[in-house]
Amino acid sequence: MAHTVVISDIHLCELEREQGLWMRYRQRPYCPDDELVAMLAELRRRVRGDSLTLVLNGDIFDLDAPRVLHETSRFHDLPRDAVNSVPMLAAILDDHPEFVCALGEVLAEGHTLVFIAGNHDIQLTLPELRDLLRTRLVEAAYAAGAAADVAGRVVFRAWFHRTEDGVVIEHGHQYDSYCSYRYPVAPFGRAPGVIQPTVGSLTSRLLTSRMGFFNPHVDGSFMLSALGYLGHWARHYLFSRHSLVFSWVMGSIRTMLELIRSRHALDPARLAADIQEASRETGVPEDKVWAHALLFVPPAEDRLGRVLRELWLDRLALVPLAALLALLGFRLAPGGYALLGAALGPALFASYELLTPKPTLDETWRSVQQRVRQVARIHGASAVIFGHTHHSDARWEEGVFHGNSGSWSAAFLDIACTRPLESARPVIWLRNHSGRLVGGMARWRKDHFEFPAPKAESGIWGERGPEIATELLRSPAE
Repeated sequence: MAHTVVISDIHLCELEREQGLWMRYRQRPYCPDDELVAMLAELRRRVRGDSLTLVLNGDIFDLDAPRVLHETSRFHDLPRDAVNSVPMLAAILDDHPEFVCALGEVLAEGHTLVFIAGNHDIQLTLPELRDLLRTRLVEAAYAAGAAADVAGRVVFRAWFHRTEDGVVIEHGHQYDSYCSYRYPVAPFGRAPGVIQPTVGSLTSRLLTSRMGFFNPHVDGSFMLSALGYLGHWARHYLFSRHSLVFSWVMGSIRTMLELIRSRHALDPARLAADIQEASRETGVPEDKVWAHALLFVPPAEDRLGRVLRELWLDRLALVPLAALLALLGFRLAPGGYALLGAALGPALFASYELLTPKPTLDETWRSVQQRVRQVARIHGASAVIFGHTHHSDARWEEGVFHGNSGSWSAAFLDIACTRPLESARPVIWLRNHSGRLVGGMARWRKDHFEFPAPKAESGIWGERGPEIATELLRSPAE
């Protein structure tokens, strides 16, 4: 029996050494390592005697997070190349040895690991990082008692992975303009070997990571209104040594300058070479890879006005203009019309807000997930699974499974990290049952898997939902 299990968006990073509320989500007690180790141990027990392909579907590592040097977190905007990224990944692996050992045990029992690059660990497209990660995992596998060569069972994919039974898995950032690349297999900019900066990476390094009282894994912690940001500043920054306004202004300006500096047009020859390499890496015919690539959205650097709005820089520039207009209106309006003239400034600001609505993050996530059906049609897939959005999803439609592997990140509803965003972690678990794909979404809760109620009409486990869920719930023989 062949099992395909998919998790994503763990966002493992170097651990914050200090205590307190600042970057608490990076401190060891609040990271998901223990949950991951327990889940992988139970997974190995349940598939014993079968074959397992464990797919780590992007953003397993967060290489945009701050470095820890001399026991202190250091913000950075180093070029995303092998020289800088290899020591980053090595440090992350050093800080999460339990997770490395748990993956080594999966390999030691004869199973396969597939790593798909995400937007926060896009450096896994670089051979130097692949070599480092493979070496660490092979060492862990031998330490766990592996009796045969295991290196060939550590597989890397730059863009997507397709299993023998037609499951297509990709991270999904290619459908998000803030995180997409023109060339996903070789995502370089003008300089060979240096990965092109994106809005997502730049804002992570220059903005959100420097605002340590936000949790970057929870959209609601940083997608606030103007009053919301004011309240957040008063609660956490007013009497601290950290600056919210300075981080926002300088980070936003640096993001825009870097986007402008690194802009470059699409090179058809480079894209063709990228498609050929993706076909070679995955074994999927080039015509299907080309059709798949046509679904990409252009990088946000092609629409800098939208980026200005997303960073609030447009409103920052509009405030003094509106104030000047109000002052001129007050001074120049005749007689009793001075107050009416002063209202021109606020009216300008309000009109701009109404006429240029900003897409919400939820709208972006929905547009990403809508690509699932199109990818399924292109590949004739039995299942398509994305990650990236941190919103888990699972459904069968006309015999095809559509899913999103959600997130295992350190996501909490409060800054003190006492209330997890989700009480259970998503695990997509598919199985080839006599030549037919079955399965769906499971949840890991503390020390056990939870499967959906055995009702076929739920659509989560397909037509044979009751039989499959009951079979998986049954404890396997030791």
